[in-house]
Amino acid sequence: MPDDFVPVAAIVCDQIDEGVAPDTVPYREHRYEGDLTEVIRLLNAPSESMLIRGYCPTYSVVEPPQIWLVDNRGRAIEPTLPTGECGLPNHSAIAEIRTLEMVTEFEHDVSVIGYDRQRVSSCSPHYSEALLGSERAGGLTIGYTYCLFSGTEFTGVTGETGISIEDLAPAEPCSMSATRTAVTTYVADWPSNIRNFTIELDGCRRVIPDGYAPLEASKELLAPFLR
Repeated sequence: MPDDFVPVAAIVCDQIDEGVAPDTVPYREHRYEGDLTEVIRLLNAPSESMLIRGYCPTYSVVEPPQIWLVDNRGRAIEPTLPTGECGLPNHSAIAEIRTLEMVTEFEHDVSVIGYDRQRVSSCSPHYSEALLGSERAGGLTIGYTYCLFSGTEFTGVTGETGISIEDLAPAEPCSMSATRTAVTTYVADWPSNIRNFTIELDGCRRVIPDGYAPLEASKELLAPFLR
């Protein structure tokens, strides 16, 4: 931060996932004011040392909200969150911000297409075939928002949906084609390795992380997508 930058407020932008129209990302902007001393301390905390590759569990991760610090001259800085031992953002500073007084709240709608939608919601509205592999997937960080498809046609986006694949059995051989799918992205080992993660909602009803062996989708896993 510049030497003369003294934050007096924090802005938190929360994405809205309910009732989202295609090619639109709505979000709420909240402004919090108060003593930011503890927030700054948490933001300045060192990141934890990374675990050895493959030691992090498989889980779904909610993308942290965007945050900004604002000084009394109206200047804003977007801080970087420290990371934990699996390389994921530490949300402690955001939790501390939310304990302060919220003074304003605004709702915005942002129109996005293609890459921009994938960047902000962890899925792309452009369909691509799942890529089968032979090894069982492990240590995946799975996206939380799914693009829905009927055939290759994009039909919408889900709200936040967290799943686990740790207990899923390997899929049996199956030649049926899925007509409905839910697709997000996953990260394996390192943040730069981002690939598609497909759930077949009919047909063989498999879970397919691109490049890995398909898994049998359980009724519990499919339930949020079939309501």
